[in-house]
Amino acid sequence: MNNKQRYQNWKKARSDKRDQKQQQGHQQQITLHQLQQIDKQQSNSQDESEDEDQQQITKTEERLNDVKLFMIDYGQCDVKKCTGRKMERFKLLTAIKPKVKFQGIIVSANGKKYVSKEDEELLQKGICVIDCSWAKIEEITYVSPNERLLPHMVAVNPVNYGKQFKLSCVEAIAATLALCGRREQADYILSKFTWGENFFKLNKEAFDLYAECQNDKELRIAEQKYLEMAVKKENTGQRNYDMPSSSDEDEDQIQ
Repeated sequence: MNNKQRYQNWKKARSDKRDQKQQQGHQQQITLHQLQQIDKQQSNSQDESEDEDQQQITKTEERLNDVKLFMIDYGQCDVKKCTGRKMERFKLLTAIKPKVKFQGIIVSANGKKYVSKEDEELLQKGICVIDCSWAKIEEITYVSPNERLLPHMVAVNPVNYGKQFKLSCVEAIAATLALCGRREQADYILSKFTWGENFFKLNKEAFDLYAECQNDKELRIAEQKYLEMAVKKENTGQRNYDMPSSSDEDEDQIQ
């Protein structure tokens, strides 16, 4: 092999080596670009996931605060025991004065109809409980066509545990929410109290019957069925709560 051929072979080998390096560099550039694209996609995916999580949280919060809650405060209750006051501190409820003409559902012993799913239009304007002393309930003169009764159930709050109808503010509101098809919000507000989850447990048989009711008439039929069941349990010694005395004149509050 002469010198000319050697030179040509060396030149070709050098050119091939340079081309190989350029190709490797190009491949490295592609790989880096791919990595950048992957990182970008992962970042976008994470952002989208976080957005979806936030949207889900927002939707949950909206459901849990779907119905606006109020309390007409007559200033008769023990502030330390009042569940309505505690709900107000948690910003779950707004206290209003007795002179305010509330346009939504008013849970009251003076109501003529049972609250039910047919009250949906009123429900959109909120639920309001009357916060006063049970011992002074007859002195309350608040009058509204939107007053509604609750069917038979028993309290689980520490003051009136096991007593029929003597519900605290949070129990009355939770019961109203459940009867109107807002059980999730009812469970949420009860969760703020250590004893709250027991409300629907103790009243399970009643609410199992009430759950399918759409109006006052159906609730009255369901209530009668529940009371007949309760009488049978009473006669067989299966009752698991105390029945109130007919002469009960305690100073307990609608808390």
